[in-house]
Amino acid sequence: MSCWRGTLPQGRALFSSIGGILLARSVVQTTPAVTQFYLIRHGETLWNRQRRLQGSQNSPLTEAGLAQAEALSRELATLEFDAIYASPLERARITAEIINQPHGLPLQLDDGLKERAFGVLEGCHREEQAELWQALSLRFSQNRVDVPGFEPADQLQSRALDALQRIHLAHPQGRVAIVSHGEWLRSVGNAQAGHPAWSDKTELQGNASFITLTWPIG
Repeated sequence: MSCWRGTLPQGRALFSSIGGILLARSVVQTTPAVTQFYLIRHGETLWNRQRRLQGSQNSPLTEAGLAQAEALSRELATLEFDAIYASPLERARITAEIINQPHGLPLQLDDGLKERAFGVLEGCHREEQAELWQALSLRFSQNRVDVPGFEPADQLQSRALDALQRIHLAHPQGRVAIVSHGEWLRSVGNAQAGHPAWSDKTELQGNASFITLTWPIG
């Protein structure tokens, strides 16, 4: 008894010939489980306006920031989201609550979406702590800088990507809105573009703006 087997491109058929009889059986083609993320930065805050580092600290949304969030809420109102996540920091949480109004989904807070920690410089203006600001200026050329409490670039990126993977696994093939922060979003953008974790080649995302990202990357 002779046996011949051949394959066609994935998802078509597998053919076998046994004793001169041509048989065929289907091959199941699996669709990769991808999640479509809408990555959103919070609205303008008081410290954004004052050009103070926020990091893990809270600063209230300005009137302009609230208006930005409301405008974005209207823009995204017709989309069907499977879930909405946010950093638990006030500026991101309130922005997410406003965006969520047309959707009425449970708002899910995730510590992995928090902004980068800037340590002792949080709340400071550039004219304060001049030596530490000088050290901080090196953050776009190296992983760590000499600022107490500063979160290294690789740790930030690992935390951000872990959060996206965790949310992806909870919502495979879903559409998910995530409200986070500028440096967090830049870190994700660097990973997507293949830049070093500390790079500033990814532009800082504007307040109450969004980008889309298909996950897993690549």
